[in-house]
Formats: sequence, structure tokens, C-alpha cells
Amino acid sequence: MSEGNAAWIPIVKSEEERHIPSSAQLPDAFDDLYDVHGLLSFPAGNDPASCRLLVKNSNILPQCIEAYKRNIAGYGIALEYLPGESDKTAKEEWDRAEKFLETCNLEDTPDEIISHLIEDLESTGMSNVEVAWPAGSEFPTIFRMDPKFVRSTKESERATIKRKRRISSTKKVEEFSQEIYTRKYAMKRGSSVTWFRLFGTEGNENQIIPLRINNDGPYGEPRWFGNAPGVVGSREAEELNVSYFSNGRMLSMILTVTNGRLTKQSMELLRNVKGTQSQGGILYLEAKGEETGGPMDEKVEKVAIKLDKLNDLLQQDALFLEYGKEKKADILSAFRLPPILVGQSSDYNRATADAALRFAEEQVFEPYRKWIMNEIFNKRLFPALGIFRVRAVLRGPQIIDPEDRKAMLEFIADRGIMLVRDLIPIAEDVLGTTVDETKFSPEYLDTPITQLASSQPALLDPEGGSDAENLQGRMVSIAKRLLRHSSQEASVHV
Repeated sequence: MSEGNAAWIPIVKSEEERHIPSSAQLPDAFDDLYDVHGLLSFPAGNDPASCRLLVKNSNILPQCIEAYKRNIAGYGIALEYLPGESDKTAKEEWDRAEKFLETCNLEDTPDEIISHLIEDLESTGMSNVEVAWPAGSEFPTIFRMDPKFVRSTKESERATIKRKRRISSTKKVEEFSQEIYTRKYAMKRGSSVTWFRLFGTEGNENQIIPLRINNDGPYGEPRWFGNAPGVVGSREAEELNVSYFSNGRMLSMILTVTNGRLTKQSMELLRNVKGTQSQGGILYLEAKGEETGGPMDEKVEKVAIKLDKLNDLLQQDALFLEYGKEKKADILSAFRLPPILVGQSSDYNRATADAALRFAEEQVFEPYRKWIMNEIFNKRLFPALGIFRVRAVLRGPQIIDPEDRKAMLEFIADRGIMLVRDLIPIAEDVLGTTVDETKFSPEYLDTPITQLASSQPALLDPEGGSDAENLQGRMVSIAKRLLRHSSQEASVHV
């Protein structure tokens, strides 16, 4: 273009507004209530709404959180007697605990509530359990409270908590009291604010059991929060690749017109050449030269058009693929999850998969189950209900090495240690049914297999043979066949 007529032509800029996730703090429902009620606000970008937005826009966080929910709470809740207790000493407490778990929430089962709490914890770094005591009810009702609507005050109130504990050495229940500094918790429901007190403290409000990750303040922080820039960066990289399909691949350039100017039609053509319209075509530009002659001499300068590329980047399949892989690896490391649990299993074989799953179960999921059940039920709700000899546990998967199981059971069968009752669970697995043990006497169930074979030879030897060693060998062979079949059925739950 001639001097004084330089212009910027937006060739590849998309007309659609791009939405890029951000860790900036979103509008707060408590915005005008912090000073009024002495509530504490979240650090910038760490409020539950902003954290959930990051999770929603991530390509790896939802899978990690789902893996936690599935493997921690996906197998249900069970009750166990504490060591040294049984039906003879604590059957009443067992029945009471069982009834509470079945009635503590009439819409959601306890394991479903736990699953929601895990999602809150891993998305926002915090979760809360509301404990309400309906008038005239034997048991309290528990609810999951959305962290987005809960805020707390400073630890400015001194309170005394009294808790009963079963002492392992004496198996006796004793009461202990401690003084602590506690907070008040506010939940905004519509336009009203409802107040809660810490579970176990005195007062008239409903009670709350707060759960926190990285708990060094009033609010938690999700374990992946240090990788938040990578979550945002991965999203922007993916949106950049999507933009490539919408706008096409056009190299940034300078278009220079010497001794003339582009025609109006050429300018309009440059504005519209983008996306799929720019693929496989020929761009023809028309320019008019500058007139240099006088009124009687219509001489026109020779026009030159030049294109200079500013970026000679050769784009292949997509941009930032390695960056995305590294950010996914960082998130998996924060959750301490093997890739196979989020569907990335191309590099695994049976041995490495078993080792990875065993590590996750022992180092991540099992400690998590114990922690969350102790915080809600075993240390708080059960003692408040007079339940001290029974604990609630989250079931886990049966991670069994078939070869180890086979070797151990064959060792037992070879030495005549296995009893008749030991074969019943194996037979149930093989046949897919349930054997009613009440039909048999305890003496029969406690009979070693080899002893049973020698005392009833006709059941095993149609020809009436009486060689005791041979009969014992045949019984061991039958047991081994059952064990081999059972070991083949052993599976690992993912």
C-alpha cells in the first residue's frame, strides 16, 4: 500500500468469542455477609465454585476424581467387631449400628453420601456433613452440605468437648473431655443464613462434621491445586487446536504493496479468506498503481506485491501434545494414581497392572477409607450413639494373585490341614450358589478332608478299594481341582 494507507487485515482471527477457563474467583453468594457475621473468605481462586470450574474444564481431573469415588466407596459399607468382641459381647451394638446406617438418610445410602463427600473433597479440598437430630428420633439424620454454600468464622470460641472411648487394653468405655478453640459455620440457603456448631460441642444449632484436605486453615485446598496453571494451560492448548480446525492453517505474514494499493475487492477477499474456505484454492489479488504523470500524461507506476512470512512454523498433527501429556502426568502424581485407573493402559501387561493396582489399593485407597470412616462414624457418630465395640468400614476389592493363592491352598490340601468347611466357600465360587451350612453338624464341618476320605471310602471309590493313602490322594486331587478352578475365577476389580 502507498504511504499513509497502511492497514491491519485480520486474516485468521475467529469471529466467535473464545471461552478460556480461569482460576479467578467467581461471584460469591456471601459477598455482603463476611463483615456482618465475621466470616472468613477464600483465598483468590480457591473458592469451591472456581475449583469446580477448573475440574469441569480439565481433561484429566474428572477421571481421577471418579477413580477415587469408585475405588474408595464403590464396594459398599460393612460393620466389623473390634478385636476381642463378638455376638456374645456386642450383638446389641451391632444391631443398633446396622439400624442407624439403614435409616440415617432415607434418600441416599451411606456409601452414596460418602461418594458425594469424596467428590467434594477432591474437587474443592473440603466437604461437610450436617448432623440433624429430629425431635423424638432415636438416631440423627446426616446430609451432605455443598461447600459452595458454607463458610466459617475464626477459631475464637473456647469450648469443651466430651467424648467416650473404648480402651483397647481394658475393653472398657471411659469418658474424656478436652478444651478446644472452635469455629461457627454458616450455610446460606436462599437468602437466609443457617448456623452450625462443631459436632460434639454444646449448643442448640445443628451440628457439622467438617472434612479438609491440606488442612492448615479454615478451608481446605484440593490436592491438585498446585497444578492449576497446568490445568488451565492444557485447556488453552486444546482450544488452540480446535481453533485450527475452524480457522485453518494460515501463516502470519506481512503483505506489502509498492507503488500502488489493493483494490476494494482484494481487501474484502483477504478479510474473508479463512477456515475451510482457504483450503485448496488460489488467491488472486488485484492492485492499482500510483499515477505519476501530469494532466496530459497518464503514466502509472509499476506495482509490486510482496508477502513476507513472520512465522515459518510447520504445524503437524496438533500443538502442545507433549505439554498435555506432561500436565496429565503431574495431575496423576498429585492423586498418586497409576495411569491404568484413568483408562491409560496401553503400556501395561498383567504383571505391571497387578502391581500398579496393588500399590494404589495399599498406599492410597485403603488409608483413605479408614480416614473418612473414622472421621464421620467411628470417632464421632457411633460413640454419640453408644456404639463402641463395632466399627463401620468401607469394603475394598479382592486383589488376589492367583498363583500365590493356588500355591498356598495346595500346600494346605497336601498336608491334610484343610477342613470340610474350608471347601464350602470354594464350592460356592465355582458353582455360583450358596451352601447352607446349618444342614451339617459342626463336627462334620470341622473334619479334615483326608480323615473324611479314609472313613467313607465307598463315597470315593466305586470299586470298593480300601487303600487309605490312595483315597487321601484322590481327595487331595479333587480339592486341588476345585482350587485351580477357583483361582482361575479370581479377578481384580478396577
